[in-house]
Amino acid sequence: MLSRTRTVVLSLCAAAAVAACGGTPKSGLTKGTKDVPPPPDITNIKPETVTDENRQVSSDAKADFAKAAEFYAAQTSWSESTCRQAADRFAAVARAHKDLIEAHYMVGRSLHNCNLAKDAEAAYQAALKVKSNHGASISNLGELYLAAGKVDGAKKYWDSAIKANPKLSAAYVNLAMLQLDELRKTKDNAAWRKLEEDTRKKLSISLAIDTENVRAYTVYGLVYMEGYEKNRNRLDLAKLLLEEGEKRDAKYAPLQYALGVLALSRNNLTEALARFQAAVELDSNFAEARHNVGLITLGTRRYDVAKDQFERVLALQPKNYDAMIGLGVAQRGLGDMNAAEATYQKAKDLDPKRGEAFYNLGVLYKAFRAPKQDDLKASQAAYRTARGFFQEYLSKAGTSEDREEANQNIKDCDKVIKQIDDFIKMQAAQPAQPAG
Repeated sequence: MLSRTRTVVLSLCAAAAVAACGGTPKSGLTKGTKDVPPPPDITNIKPETVTDENRQVSSDAKADFAKAAEFYAAQTSWSESTCRQAADRFAAVARAHKDLIEAHYMVGRSLHNCNLAKDAEAAYQAALKVKSNHGASISNLGELYLAAGKVDGAKKYWDSAIKANPKLSAAYVNLAMLQLDELRKTKDNAAWRKLEEDTRKKLSISLAIDTENVRAYTVYGLVYMEGYEKNRNRLDLAKLLLEEGEKRDAKYAPLQYALGVLALSRNNLTEALARFQAAVELDSNFAEARHNVGLITLGTRRYDVAKDQFERVLALQPKNYDAMIGLGVAQRGLGDMNAAEATYQKAKDLDPKRGEAFYNLGVLYKAFRAPKQDDLKASQAAYRTARGFFQEYLSKAGTSEDREEANQNIKDCDKVIKQIDDFIKMQAAQPAQPAG
């Protein structure tokens, strides 16, 4: 066993990219906001009643908005500067036409594109002061809530958004995304089937509203990949959905990532690697994609590439335990035992309840440190250290196969420790050789 690492499936934040006028932000969700206000009371939300057909919007308002929207749509990538420029243009429209809710909303949307969470949240709240049941603003506040790690609050926002506007395709996808995460944790078969059916229903509604919604196709494909071990036909359905998404937007990073997961499910490592690399090229901050590139290149002994990928993951997610284990394996493969040991120790300290770091420290000492000691007693001490780490691993949760492997390593260490003991005793029993 080279390491205790795991392939990363698409996470909530990796799967999400909020709907925007003119496109979706390439870096996914906003990170870090902690002071998001409570979601609105769903019982008090009333559906939006004014439609595009019966609205009275002046020609000046339309022209001003169109000019701001033209600048927004012209952006092929977002920086803080361009996000603020777009926001300023829509803010000017909002000041001139106070009832034009789209202008207020797009101030927040522009800021949201660059993860300017505090300013985006303030802009959405300002939009809701103009129109308290504006579904799109409520929905995007849910995005901020999710980014803050408040999943229950995010769900309330999205439920509220759909009640305000039942035609919000993105909100249905967001709720389905939460349910996909629940699916992965649900063990009861009946509960799983019920949840899966409801998740598919939400995604079908989303696509009925917006047949071009690439996020919906992506999440739908991931839903069908769940449970494929019992029914591999699900992979065929997943493939069809993801291919439909690719027709809409082949440059959507989470879609490329999902296609990589599909390839892994079919044991096609070459295609999986290509898809994960494509996701990274489209979004350099896509930690999950980098992680899986690292895992696949570990398997092909491209340790330098793997090391770079895991280091980049840890730059984005400093407390990513699995990335630390992967980095340690890559460092070990490159012959840097001191760096590998330090990385494993860091992982062990980060989460002492997990066993992978202990196991890999055992491998490091048993297979790499102990055999290279010149002194027999030093070698024996290294085997004892390895044995201790394997013993620690057995106190953690693990599969029966993993535990059997750890036990075998302990037996191997015990055997070598005894052999060294016997050899040292034999040497001590030898008569002293006469001098000269």
